[in-house]
Amino acid sequence: MSEPRAKRVSRELTDVEKGRLMEHREAIRQELPDLTARDQMRKDARDEGTLSGELRRSIHASDLSLAEIATRVGITAIMLDDFLTGERTLRSDVLDRLADVLGYELPKTK
Repeated sequence: MSEPRAKRVSRELTDVEKGRLMEHREAIRQELPDLTARDQMRKDARDEGTLSGELRRSIHASDLSLAEIATRVGITAIMLDDFLTGERTLRSDVLDRLADVLGYELPKTK
């Protein structure tokens, strides 16, 4: 038995809907350069051959959402996003908690 397919219903947009669509398209057009630049910053920061770069790669590979990681670490999602783009560094205690959340085992000090 074949699965039922959703019926596509199409209609002409009203003038109000067309206006809203144009506003949304313009907002996207204006935001796109910034989003593209931030994405490139994220990629560059992720590819760093540093401890921070390793943590960024682990964040991207994690099954946890950014919001969940930030909550578990005790920082805001904005702080975590700024770390991912390389715009912010994190204190050593925050890096320790981040490493713990991501499953790294740090040696215990005596």
